Amino acid sequence: MFYDAATVQMLRDVLDDVLSSPTFTQQSRRTAVEVAERVLKLASQGERRPENIKRHLQNEFFRRH
Repeated sequence: MFYDAATVQMLRDVLDDVLSSPTFTQQSRRTAVEVAERVLKLASQGERRPENIKRHLQNEFFRRH
């Protein structure tokens, strides 16, 4: 999949924000690689809004089961 420079930068910013957040740092279920893979999956499905990606990670990916 090809992403333009602006999209790559947005995805990097989202990943940096998430990986430095307490949501990520205070959990042990998910690795940074898993988070990056999920961010890329969302982007490949057409998601381009940083807030939606972060919301998905917060609500679906880091939710405790």
